[in-house]
Amino acid sequence: MLASCLLLLVGVAVAAPPASAQARVENVLFIISDDLRANAPGCYGNKVCKTPNIDALAQRTDAGQFTNLAGISGHRATKERLAAAMDARLAKPVPSAPQRPRNVILIMADDSAADNYGCYGSTFFKTPRLDALAKTGARFRHCYSSAVCTPSRVKIMTGRSGIRNYTMFGKLDKDEITFGTMMQQAGHRTAIAGKWQLHAGKNSSLAPGCGFDSYCLWHYPGTTRARYWNPSIMRDGKLLETTKEDYGPDLFTDYLIEFIKKNKDQPFFAYYPMVLVHDPFLRTPDSAPAEQGRNAKLRNYRDMMNYADKCVGRIVDALDEHGLREDTVLIFTADNGTGRGLTYPYRNEQRKGEKAYATDGGTHAPLIVSCPGTVPPGTVSDDLVDFSDMMPTIADITGAKLPDVELDGQSFWPQCRNELGEPRQWIYQYYFPKFGPAAKAHGQGVRGREVAWVQNQHYKLYRDGTLYAVKDRHETQPIAPGANSTADAARALLQGALDTMPAKAAKLRAR
Repeated sequence: MLASCLLLLVGVAVAAPPASAQARVENVLFIISDDLRANAPGCYGNKVCKTPNIDALAQRTDAGQFTNLAGISGHRATKERLAAAMDARLAKPVPSAPQRPRNVILIMADDSAADNYGCYGSTFFKTPRLDALAKTGARFRHCYSSAVCTPSRVKIMTGRSGIRNYTMFGKLDKDEITFGTMMQQAGHRTAIAGKWQLHAGKNSSLAPGCGFDSYCLWHYPGTTRARYWNPSIMRDGKLLETTKEDYGPDLFTDYLIEFIKKNKDQPFFAYYPMVLVHDPFLRTPDSAPAEQGRNAKLRNYRDMMNYADKCVGRIVDALDEHGLREDTVLIFTADNGTGRGLTYPYRNEQRKGEKAYATDGGTHAPLIVSCPGTVPPGTVSDDLVDFSDMMPTIADITGAKLPDVELDGQSFWPQCRNELGEPRQWIYQYYFPKFGPAAKAHGQGVRGREVAWVQNQHYKLYRDGTLYAVKDRHETQPIAPGANSTADAARALLQGALDTMPAKAAKLRAR
């Protein structure tokens, strides 16, 4: 009678949920027998007693073949065996209907080094929304951009080093495949808003050809110089009519918020290369009444940093409003260092902006990744990240297929989830500066302006053989071979990495 009761009860318990169910509740049913010895059931080796239903139940429970489990027997050993099986089964994730691919929003500030953010140690600049994202998500200490905008933008969009695809300032070669195209082909709705500046010369690129279904852009064919007040913006093929009361960053942010709302029920990818905080350093809508004085430029820049932070916060709020926060990975970085015309306090020193220089101040970028429920709060990584890593990471997040071209990047998505991943041992940078003085120290090759180097978290080796410690921010103390064994080992590693990269730029068109 016991066996038939077990069969009846388990038969009721394991009824399958409808195929459309989004989640299932694990039910556990214990049936404890009275005076049924451990060696009585056939599943414990008894050849005389016939207990086929108990035997089948025990076998299926051990195998974890159904969701709802029953524990049987009054003997300690039997209870432990079935309890262990239940523990193992209940520890497994509950199956659910396939989820749609995650959304990704990539935001990149313009001309803002890592030391401009509170979560990177600044007390002068106020970035509360980004600091909160870092605190509740992941922050990377060693992310590196190029030293100026175009090479950074080309690399972040294509996953390829400039030695392979940089042509000239202000141009993205039309033959390159971008992450916009990758995500569009993966079935995501795609949008871009902010700064373009990639259409110079022949065979250059426009937003639709780079995979963006919709766009709202400054520095795009048909626009003029103004990016802040009374901005010149091309929106989906039409020049916006703006007034002196309109502030460009608000219009770009509004556009993306509208895009999020419109596409809340399908996967999307949005790229926001901000116009903030590039010069001219003008007042924002939140700035205090104008004051005269020589510090007005720095004061306005500080306000612009705070306003960029506010724009990020508005996008986060829009995700919350539409219930998309846990379904969306938000990535924030910046394209290069702070403008050279600014001097600002950082901890116990005054720092000068080093945009365009290949120094730490010109290339050390912030990197914050947020996705509540997936990216553990307070994650801080010392692993290296290069801008070429962005495309593989977005593919890893969404399941998109990477283009069939030679890529230089690798995914840092495991590190975002506080997993080991495959940490980089080095990153490679190739740079052909528009700003001549930036090539003075280590320029080689075409017009003496090609600058290439490999670095890790501690050392940096230029192609001309000069080695520096990364902590030597202004690169004033080159390390000679044989100076110390640690530096010599780093030199050998970095030189080996340099030797793996092409010696000649494939597409450079030097003016």
